[in-house]
Amino acid sequence: MTLALTQALAQAKRSEAHLMAQYAVTLVLAESASLKEATLAILRGIGESLGLQLSMFWRVDEQAGVLRFVDLWHSQKIDASEFIEGSRDRNIHQGTELIERVWMTGKPLWAWDIGAATGFRRTPMAAGVGLHGWFAFPVRKGERIYGVIECYGPEICEPDHEVLYMVADIGIKVGQFVDRKETEAELRQVEVKVQEEARLAEVARVVGDIAHDIKNMLMPIVSGASLLEEELNESFDRLTQPVTGAVTRSRELTKELIDMIQNGSRRIHERVGEFADSIKGHARSPQFAPCHIAEVVASVYAILRIPAGECGIALCVDGLDTLPAIQADESQLFNAFYNLVNNAIPEVPPGGSVTVNGRTEREGQNIVVSVIDTGKGMPPEVRESLFTYQAISRKVGGTGLGTKIVKDVIDAHRGGITVESKPGVGTSFHLTLPVEAVSPGDQTP
Repeated sequence: MTLALTQALAQAKRSEAHLMAQYAVTLVLAESASLKEATLAILRGIGESLGLQLSMFWRVDEQAGVLRFVDLWHSQKIDASEFIEGSRDRNIHQGTELIERVWMTGKPLWAWDIGAATGFRRTPMAAGVGLHGWFAFPVRKGERIYGVIECYGPEICEPDHEVLYMVADIGIKVGQFVDRKETEAELRQVEVKVQEEARLAEVARVVGDIAHDIKNMLMPIVSGASLLEEELNESFDRLTQPVTGAVTRSRELTKELIDMIQNGSRRIHERVGEFADSIKGHARSPQFAPCHIAEVVASVYAILRIPAGECGIALCVDGLDTLPAIQADESQLFNAFYNLVNNAIPEVPPGGSVTVNGRTEREGQNIVVSVIDTGKGMPPEVRESLFTYQAISRKVGGTGLGTKIVKDVIDAHRGGITVESKPGVGTSFHLTLPVEAVSPGDQTP
């Protein structure tokens, strides 16, 4: 009678401990926003309810095919420092260790004495702090294993199937929690993506309307420039020979200005179209064709020579005619050099210069084109922000995005860009470009 009562009380106590473990885990899952937040509380709830000394959580990294240590809880009665140091940054691959068998089979496992168990590599560590009993169970939903929780006790004891059944149920609850949180995170990402796509669609619509309006506004400018060119040609042709000689320079200047208006208008329209495509996610890939850097820079100078001249700044070239033709997108390179030269002009004092020079290197495989100014130079905070959306502009009304545009163009050509700048001396941008088009999988050293 007494034995039966003792056994009944012991059973009741064990059942209460099992319920407490389940309740503790259920409460944690209900109150936690993420697995990271819940992990330690889950391990503590299981450990304290079942009278354990240490419990650990390992998360499955499906891509790498390993178990990665996440966290552990331990009783204040033991020194777990060696366990902590031995587990941190550790990965477990599939093999024959006990925890790996839980991962591979998806079933709980009990070792009544880890000192006698085969396939347990941490026996010395466990024995050193008085740990002997061990069991582990998977965190799962259906066939998918999210992780493994392993638990250590102070006593050598035979398998308790009720405990294994109970922790298997806990593993399913935790697995459902992980699955739900992952689904919620994916839904949030989808929602953010949908909102961002809707925002970009609206921006693209507005930019498209702007591009349409700009095109309409540019048409009379282009047409007017053509009519002006015809009118001036007729007027010059009607002039007498002596007068014609006196105004030859004026005729050349008016032709240069008209060409600048027409070419500039065309490039503005093309550039706005590229902006709209980029916002829509249809950024145009480089259209590689034989390209001469000297001609690209000449086109840039044709537009900027007048504003540079008004500032008393000389636009110079050096060695560009010796460069070989390269496979590149002429329009994109024009944008890059235009930004660099246009950004340099306000920084150069009257009497200074902006020079574009070039050379070949790597036995003709690459060209290096440098844009060198004799301007104010850059302070460190400006130089360090270059080529990013956080770039700092010192121009009135400037956005600071010019160098980011340049970097994007050079990246698209699989090239490289560096900058040297010294306050009071000037700034040099060095652009390295491959002579032949480089595939996306290759890089230019």
